[in-house]
Amino acid sequence: MGKFKLVVYSVVCVLIFSSCKKTIVPATLNNVVVKKKLDQFTEVQYGNMPLIISVPHGGLENPSNVPDRSCPNITTVSDSKTIEMALTIDSVCKADYGFQPYIVISHLNRIKLDQNREITEATCGNNNLNTIWNNYHFSIDTCITKITNKYPQALFIDLHGHGHTKQRLELGYLVNANELRNPATILASSTSYYNMLLPNSISTGTQFLTTANAFGTLMANKNFPSVPSAQDAAPAVGDLFFDGGFNTQKYTATLYPNVFGWQIECNFIGVRDNQTNRIKFAKAFLQSLMEFYSRNTIMQPSTFGK
Repeated sequence: MGKFKLVVYSVVCVLIFSSCKKTIVPATLNNVVVKKKLDQFTEVQYGNMPLIISVPHGGLENPSNVPDRSCPNITTVSDSKTIEMALTIDSVCKADYGFQPYIVISHLNRIKLDQNREITEATCGNNNLNTIWNNYHFSIDTCITKITNKYPQALFIDLHGHGHTKQRLELGYLVNANELRNPATILASSTSYYNMLLPNSISTGTQFLTTANAFGTLMANKNFPSVPSAQDAAPAVGDLFFDGGFNTQKYTATLYPNVFGWQIECNFIGVRDNQTNRIKFAKAFLQSLMEFYSRNTIMQPSTFGK
């Protein structure tokens, strides 16, 4: 999807949503819409709120002059409609709140390059792809710098889609299924939300996994079942579950002390399968994030978009 198509998509969606009831009086966007491509396949949008959405596996571009990845034990399945998900979140956010998230998108198919892996596995040794890999991650770095120059922290979301049987969101905080089933074993310092605990001193345990103010609970309250949450604390033994990958590990680690976040693996039915459901998800996602910011962090939505 080229940048002109992206701009048209966003404008159309803003017009569609402009008549919707607002939960927050929209701020003026002040021409912050900055979209650019660092290469043929890497697209970045700068925003005006402390949210970064990374979309590493939704790309459809499959150029014949780029060899398919073939190194051992790799995954090449794309996460369908996740780019459309991110663009819908962007459009709803602008229309309903007057805010604009930072977004980084890979348009190159995962069979060619995996932007949620370290560079050797991501490229399978194809050095011609190193620049594209670096551009994607340079873009995330740039977004983090822009946000943390203005806000105390940045929230990083790595957006994915899963094909598991159970139709629910899988939230990856770098806490595996066995740990979720045995919460006493969870070490807060190894989770992807630990960086938000340090300046806030709210909790050092599982507060952001299964309590009333956990993101999963907030989403489940809006009819988007999620694990972990108060409603579904842990996957059952034998359930497939994604607990977070390279990007979540990298950008919420000690090297980025002002960044916290999680991976979201979206089910297909009821979330990604059509635009009506993508809009419903985007609204619930944004409402839940605003509640999460207000209840759990030192960043308040009233300061966004300024």
